[in-house]
Amino acid sequence: MRVLEWIVERVEGRANGEENAFGITPRYTDLNWKGLDFSRAQYEQVTSIDKDAWKTELGLHDGLFKQLAYHLPGEIAATKARLETRFGV
Repeated sequence: MRVLEWIVERVEGRANGEENAFGITPRYTDLNWKGLDFSRAQYEQVTSIDKDAWKTELGLHDGLFKQLAYHLPGEIAATKARLETRFGV
């Protein structure tokens, strides 16, 4: 519910976020943590992005995308291409 609250606030122009390779995500301070014992360090750990791991992961998708090319919507391939650009693949 906390992330949904942030999403609604973003849509209404009342919340901030941070740009990353996947788009805009909330920063620790953008979410309501009332009643939870979840530190900034824990949040950073679960939301960190390992660019090298993602480069490897995207490379592993190449064969599958080739196999599915006939049935794959162009938007999915375009999204993969944008991610590759953002990660420098």
